[in-house]
Amino acid sequence: MNCVNLGLKVRLYPNEDMITRINQSIGNSRFTWNKLLEEYQNTYKMFKFHGYNKLKCNMTTFNAMLNMLKKEHDFLYLSESSSLQQVYRDLINAFNKFFKGKASYPRFKSKKHDKKSFRIQNNGNIKIKDNTIILPKLGEIHYRTSKKYREKLKNVKINNVTIKLENGKYYALFNIETEIPEFHKTSEFVGIDLGMRTLATLNNGLKIANLDVTYEENMIKKYQKRLSRKKYNSNHYKDTLKTYWKWIDRKKNKINDYYHKITTQIVKNYDIIILEDLDIKEMFQDSNKSRKLQRIAWRKFVEMIKYKAQIYGKTFRQISRWYPSSKNCSECGHYYKDLKQEQTEWKCPQCHTIHDRDINAAKNIQKQGLTDLMNETMNLWDRGDSTVILLSWESTSP
Repeated sequence: MNCVNLGLKVRLYPNEDMITRINQSIGNSRFTWNKLLEEYQNTYKMFKFHGYNKLKCNMTTFNAMLNMLKKEHDFLYLSESSSLQQVYRDLINAFNKFFKGKASYPRFKSKKHDKKSFRIQNNGNIKIKDNTIILPKLGEIHYRTSKKYREKLKNVKINNVTIKLENGKYYALFNIETEIPEFHKTSEFVGIDLGMRTLATLNNGLKIANLDVTYEENMIKKYQKRLSRKKYNSNHYKDTLKTYWKWIDRKKNKINDYYHKITTQIVKNYDIIILEDLDIKEMFQDSNKSRKLQRIAWRKFVEMIKYKAQIYGKTFRQISRWYPSSKNCSECGHYYKDLKQEQTEWKCPQCHTIHDRDINAAKNIQKQGLTDLMNETMNLWDRGDSTVILLSWESTSP
């Protein structure tokens, strides 16, 4: 049994009064973010004027700024206190990622384009009933989910809950601590090549097709055009917007369902799962590929495998993005430098083996991943850490 943190999403059905209070809390979180970011920038300008080039963020400073904001703007007291404290925690994380070069500079949040949500920490003031959730400052809200998840919510520890407005619907995302049994060990390992012609190719020759969401995408385009011809916020506009949101949800749910089923099956069947560490962000710079990449959603697929391997006790590994998995012969190791992007099959000039491009890449990914794991094991052996070696060796042996 593994004790893990999981997210559990349920649909909320607030009444008109509750919708007003939720929207107020969403607006307060956005307002607090923008004001704290503005205060930071003003303070930084002052520091820079006096010769200081860097101003570090810390919780004490932002907490003091938040207290001053509350005194200046009374409406912030309508929000639960931990939801506003979460804002500056998120802002500090955003700055830390920026300083480490992992993200761009934090931006101000727009009312129109921002993700509409806020998070409440559980300090013993979140209560779960059969059909309702009691939240601080908001009160009792009706929700709907399966009987299994309803019982789980009552019996697990809830760390926090995020209230989210998405496509005209309200959701509660619970962060919970729960025990999950590990999948049985199969002593099998797999290399997976991600592609654009097929979603994924396994080294055993199995190819997983891309999900066809053409119909949903065409319907989304159709209602986008209709929206552009309606008067903003008119009754016809609102009705068309609901239908537009419906098709967006249908596409997203279809992709999520497909990816969850595939990734769960992969994690269940294999003890060691090896993929390439692709630079997806750079690939999106290619205008010819970006549209198809957006539809395929590689990042979602990889992240699902990664977190499921972690919670179900399997090993997940990514090899270097610079490894030439497609151009190396999986039989003799010959490097075929003349392989073109459009070629789906090629013949090795050394051993004369005819390769399917994707299957050959998957085989090479598997070999390189296992080699990396074995090298790590030998390094641990050299350092004399026998306990870790045994665990690593057990996880890599067939």
